[in-house]
Amino acid sequence: MDEGPRYFTVEEANDLVSDLEIEFGRVAQVRADMVACVEALGGAEVAMAILQRGEPGPAGHQDGARRLRALADQLGAAVERINGLGCLVKDLEAGLVDFYSLQDGEPVFLCWQYGEPAVSHWHPVDAGFAARQPIEGVTVRPPAFLN
Repeated sequence: MDEGPRYFTVEEANDLVSDLEIEFGRVAQVRADMVACVEALGGAEVAMAILQRGEPGPAGHQDGARRLRALADQLGAAVERINGLGCLVKDLEAGLVDFYSLQDGEPVFLCWQYGEPAVSHWHPVDAGFAARQPIEGVTVRPPAFLN
């Protein structure tokens, strides 16, 4: 039975940021590997034929096709792990994650993007990233050192 979405406090969402950083770091590496694999296979059309229609790939590139499928499976598993935490992956490429929350009794999304040190923004459920607003009372300290 579906219990509906999990609702987070800002503190609960921020407790997951380190796990999300690790997952999105993995996602970035897998995506980079996929780009190289797609290029080696001959481009996006070939890759889509392999992934969506189950085609074997160009002659002599079956290992590359298998590698592409494995990388796609890794991305899918990462999304499942992230969503399994109770949050929602909104944009894999940008590293956007939303957390259901309540503000004055109304559902909203707490919003985090890969690279941000903490969850410090929110937006209405029916709006997206462009509608982000700072969470009142949340101060994000800059990192002690720059990478």
